[in-house]
Amino acid sequence: MAQYDVLAKQLGDIEKAIHFYRENVEFHSFFRALGPVQGKRVLDVGCGDGLYARLVAHRGAGPVVGTDSSAEMIRLAEAAEAEQPLGLTYHVHDVATMPALGEFDLVIAVNVLHYANSEATLAAMCERIAANLAPGGRLLAYVGNADVDQEAARDFGFSVDRPADLREGAPFTVTIGTTPPASVRVHYWTRASLTRALESTGFTRVDWEQMTHAQVSDDDAARLGRLLENPPGFLLSAYKG
Repeated sequence: MAQYDVLAKQLGDIEKAIHFYRENVEFHSFFRALGPVQGKRVLDVGCGDGLYARLVAHRGAGPVVGTDSSAEMIRLAEAAEAEQPLGLTYHVHDVATMPALGEFDLVIAVNVLHYANSEATLAAMCERIAANLAPGGRLLAYVGNADVDQEAARDFGFSVDRPADLREGAPFTVTIGTTPPASVRVHYWTRASLTRALESTGFTRVDWEQMTHAQVSDDDAARLGRLLENPPGFLLSAYKG
């Protein structure tokens, strides 16, 4: 994805800008919902620089494979693997057209599904994810929330250009407060639409996981509590029927 080839150059600054949120909400909620991964076969779609692939590998998952449509992001992931070998492999694939790479127990899709610009593309993404899951395998995915509390989000480094036309698939922009600002263009999908797309491609037990935060100071807990009333992303879990 061309926009991520560009953002790869700002990745360090982006991580610094949203580090507190990622450490205390995103990672905390994700791994709380995920549970043990020892010995599980994992595919990380939209893996970026391989951060989540490395995190699950450190927790005992394996084999772990990552895919991303951005060749530059895959280059960064492979560089991290070369520096600290964990046995991870990476491929350049768009999730909507990726081949069957194996039968995985778990597919991770962090901030991926909201790049679908049409119902057909969203369905294709879900179908290709299902094609890479073993029967009973699980998808755990973060998806963006265009209705996030704007003021609370800005407090943690995010800015969301909420679409004026809230039809399904409407584009909007998420900006991270780096210098210069780092922006990505994504699309609006309701939780109902995402659930339908998953169920239409063979997924069952589509649930929305609870978003929580780690133990922090009272002041930070109050700030995070407000953000989590309407967070910048939702965490969904679904199983291949």
